[in-house]
Amino acid sequence: MKKRTINFGIVTKVLMITLLITGITVDSFAQKKEKKKKAKKEKVIERPAKVSHASTDAFVASSFDIYEKNKEISSQLGDVKANAGDAKQIKADLDTQMSHITSLLAKGGDVMKSAKSITPKSNSMKAVGALNKATKALNATKNAIPGQIEQIKSQESK
Repeated sequence: MKKRTINFGIVTKVLMITLLITGITVDSFAQKKEKKKKAKKEKVIERPAKVSHASTDAFVASSFDIYEKNKEISSQLGDVKANAGDAKQIKADLDTQMSHITSLLAKGGDVMKSAKSITPKSNSMKAVGALNKATKALNATKNAIPGQIEQIKSQESK
């Protein structure tokens, strides 16, 4: 029977390398999860520049006016003590915003068709991009309103 000798120096090096690789992998995985959590906070949609097409510019302006007004309402809801008496007015503003959003989204298809027919094509692409941002802002606002109304209801019940 042959006698095997184990070189503990080699085994130790292999174990240390394994631990190092495991530590780096776990650390990088934790950083990726942390970045995802930060990214999910809230993305602000920037108002695009005017595209010199009347119906597109009007649609984009109306959409972003509603979006920015909703951001103001969100900050008001965050400061409960300063805006405690304004809850009914804020709720009325949210209801008005929801009706405006619904009508704008209904018009969005027609505005998109007219934007796609703009010549030259580069202007058409800018208009479509602006409309996409405006629609994204409208949808973000539409999705935020039910939570804001619930926040008002919970503040009123306290």
